[in-house]
Amino acid sequence: MFFFITALSPFYITLIWAILLLLKGRKNNPPALVLSVFMFFSALLFFTHASYFLGYKEFYIALDSLYLFTSLSVYPLYYCYVRMLTRDVKINYRNIWHFAPAAVLATILSVLMYFSSQEDKMVYYREVLIYQNRETIFMGGNVSLMAVVFFISRIVFAFQVILYLVSGYRLASQYDDRLLQFYSNLQNRQLIWVRLLSLVFLFTSITSSTVNVIGRGFFLDHPEMLIIPSGLFSVLLFLIGYQGSIQQFTVKDVVEESEETDSLPQLTTTRELLKDMILDLMAKEELFRMPDLRITLLCKKLNTNRTYISGIINEEFGESFNGFINRYRVEYAKKLMKDNPACDYSLDYLASESGFGSASSFIRAFKQIEDITPGKFLKG
Repeated sequence: MFFFITALSPFYITLIWAILLLLKGRKNNPPALVLSVFMFFSALLFFTHASYFLGYKEFYIALDSLYLFTSLSVYPLYYCYVRMLTRDVKINYRNIWHFAPAAVLATILSVLMYFSSQEDKMVYYREVLIYQNRETIFMGGNVSLMAVVFFISRIVFAFQVILYLVSGYRLASQYDDRLLQFYSNLQNRQLIWVRLLSLVFLFTSITSSTVNVIGRGFFLDHPEMLIIPSGLFSVLLFLIGYQGSIQQFTVKDVVEESEETDSLPQLTTTRELLKDMILDLMAKEELFRMPDLRITLLCKKLNTNRTYISGIINEEFGESFNGFINRYRVEYAKKLMKDNPACDYSLDYLASESGFGSASSFIRAFKQIEDITPGKFLKG
């Protein structure tokens, strides 16, 4: 019973998330819809996995083409999901080419399976799927051809793991850098979780691929060891599903907000004058104390577009919009502490008064700018 539960746990987790995310994605939420498809394909993949490890030979052989197709589709789907969060405002059907290797190899394997005898199928199952005997490539006949397809699929899979997880990590990093030019408060907007999970996913997948090289027969001989990859993928996929279910902010929000000000004109005033106007807004109106200050507000107040304002802040002050605003906030917090040394201000109060969204973001920004925590600064 324990082995049965272990083999099927990733299937149950991904199937449940597929249903929940589908319900959410139907409500005009394309990223959730793509993640739902990813979870559904993962559920099919782990279902075929389970049938293999539970010993349903003939059933698994019938599903082997499905296994190949889903195994070569999950990482492209994960990448497409990250694109929906970071780059694509709507589902881009041109990304379907990412699934060409899966479709081609699965189709070839299906045809070979159809024209293979039961004896050939069992030889393929035993020598290729269980023991990964590369000598079967030279046996001749359909067994040899199916072995070639299998080993090619494993090479493609290894390539996909590196390509799509690294690409997803880079997309999330670029997206977070883009947010720095838009928002003073990054809370609930950044995709740090995507980067962290991509790294964990990469490690887990490489480990899984390494074990796969040893052969699936290892787990058939040592069924208790199946709990390791099964547990890792169950936890990882649950976290992806959970984070995806609570993720609200995407690149679509960034694009919609930028469109509000990108149509504004580029002022004919000199960069130096516009720089002074920005400093004047900070000094007189203390805009930095607004917890959710966005660069679009500066654009509207100065009646110029975001690209121009962002360029001036980057080039004239040498930092992002987020860093520029946080520097003002930290200076304001320091002034509060210096002017009222007898007051035992809480970090929450200082964060709120200075414009930070939370005490944690205040502490992080303060330490980044001053190289010391607010607590030590107070004692200082």
